[in-house]
Amino acid sequence: MGENVNERQRPASPPASPPNGSGRPWAASPRPAATAAQKRQKFWSRFFTRFDTDSGSPRKAALRIVETIALVAAALAVAWWLAPEDPFGLQAQFPWLWLMPAILAMRYGSTLGVVAVATMLGGWYLLMHGHQEDEAQAVVSAAQAFPQAYFLGGLVLTLLCGQFAEVWNARSRRLRGVNAYLEERLTMLTKNHFLLRLSHERLEQDLLSKPLTLRESLDRMRALTLTQYLLDPARMPAPDAFLQILVQSCQVESASVFACDVHGHVLPEAVASVGKVTPLVADDPLVRYCLTQQKLGHIQTESLNQTLRNQSRYLVCAPLRNYEGRQFGLLVVEHLPFLALNEDTLQLMSVLIDYYADGIEMGDSARAILQQLPTCPPELAVDLVRLHRLKRSTDIDSSLVALVFGDDELSRDMYDQVRRLKRAADVVWTYKAGGRNVLMTLLPLAGPAAVDGYLMRIETASHAQFDNKSLANFAAAHTAALGSDEPMRLLINLVERCAA
Repeated sequence: MGENVNERQRPASPPASPPNGSGRPWAASPRPAATAAQKRQKFWSRFFTRFDTDSGSPRKAALRIVETIALVAAALAVAWWLAPEDPFGLQAQFPWLWLMPAILAMRYGSTLGVVAVATMLGGWYLLMHGHQEDEAQAVVSAAQAFPQAYFLGGLVLTLLCGQFAEVWNARSRRLRGVNAYLEERLTMLTKNHFLLRLSHERLEQDLLSKPLTLRESLDRMRALTLTQYLLDPARMPAPDAFLQILVQSCQVESASVFACDVHGHVLPEAVASVGKVTPLVADDPLVRYCLTQQKLGHIQTESLNQTLRNQSRYLVCAPLRNYEGRQFGLLVVEHLPFLALNEDTLQLMSVLIDYYADGIEMGDSARAILQQLPTCPPELAVDLVRLHRLKRSTDIDSSLVALVFGDDELSRDMYDQVRRLKRAADVVWTYKAGGRNVLMTLLPLAGPAAVDGYLMRIETASHAQFDNKSLANFAAAHTAALGSDEPMRLLINLVERCAA
């Protein structure tokens, strides 16, 4: 311990050279004197380490030495007061006076125990000197009457107690060091566990407040817009359900949806609302901004003046427009959690709004397809119209693949196997035609190369499961590329080819 103190007190750099560079000894800096003082402090620190095994502090060791001498002297005084004729208990059945050096040795170690024994020897000399008038005669009498076995036994007892104390003090110091380290590690683990628990709770809260993924939200939006539009084409389809999806997906607390007339003017009455809302303020800066720019605006929009943003009572405003740019509604959000107003939430809200608006405008075409083909899934009809318009506007390919399976047992097994190969983005329509199973798959954003890859994947599954048998042994494949004809006519032609 003393060596650690010395290392901390070691000078950081060698003594500085004389300012004039002459190298004369009388021109040297006072650094050597400081170094000598540090050397003396180093010596006393090493010396007093034996007296203070805990910290090696000279001051603390000196106080312990004084304490040891005072306690032994006090014990001698009490023993003299109780038995002046035999204060050391030489004639007693047990030398009780040696309990004090033994206790001090067990408390502070063998070094201070030796100091206690030396104090006892000094007390013996003083007490024996007090009985003799002549100093020389007192010394001779003390030497002749000195109980060697008495003091030797006491010294051995003290050293044993001191050795025992030093061993256990060393173990105690090691245990304290280990416990301090473990306590520090436990504190760190406790903090990490606390952060982990907060993170887990945050994930649970996010899951409860936002239980839908983007794909699930779009699927619900697809079914919502088509079903409600087919029931009543004259009204905006299910705005209440649309707001509910925004609440679950974007944590919206208060919002309203307003319809527009045939000229695109926003009507003052809300067709749907959620939370505590107020009447529409048509001249609100954020409302004017989103209607003028025809895009979603929020209070953090940089292109909007800061003063106007502060004057707005809304957090988010977004026009409801179809793919042709015609506006048929307005969404205003008044209250939103502070942490929810971020880029991800605004992007998800924009996607849901666009998907909802496109689904409404695609209702007419999808309704015509469902009237001609009642067994067609509504989601396939809507996506067929949407992808057809995407092909016309951006020339991005999409394809339809129909597989007509036979009615035998192996063909039915292959039919079930192909159904399990469906990707998440694909839309599948299964039906029976003349006793045969038809599996029609809409492959979004898939050109001829993607169609070949899809058929090759089915071919590989056929070889793996049915002993290298080709797909042609079980089914006939028909394909159609979107954009070559109107969606309804394209789908009807493909159904007729499958029935042929």
